[in-house]
Amino acid sequence: MKAVAEPRFMEIKFSDSQLQQSYDLNLAAVVGSSAEVRQVCALIAVHDFFQMIEGPHSARVHEIMDRLLSPAVRAGLRDWYRQCGSQMSGSTAVFRDQLNVLAGERLEL
Repeated sequence: MKAVAEPRFMEIKFSDSQLQQSYDLNLAAVVGSSAEVRQVCALIAVHDFFQMIEGPHSARVHEIMDRLLSPAVRAGLRDWYRQCGSQMSGSTAVFRDQLNVLAGERLEL
């Protein structure tokens, strides 16, 4: 069985204009990383903001989680966790564990 390579970069588009605006602003603010890792940083920042404002079960938070767990973003998510390494905060580790469960894999490997 031949392994299928995951896409390395995908333009992120949201159906909600506030999500899109927040994502675009966060993406523009992230510097010094690959495009894939910048996407993940922006998605996590938007996730954190909307989860704080609307709670974990809001439609916006679910849409962000769908983008974070999409096959096109997985490689960037793995790279992001590798870059965090031992500097990962407790809340980031909890979020990573949540994503691992939802993704069905250990993203930090």
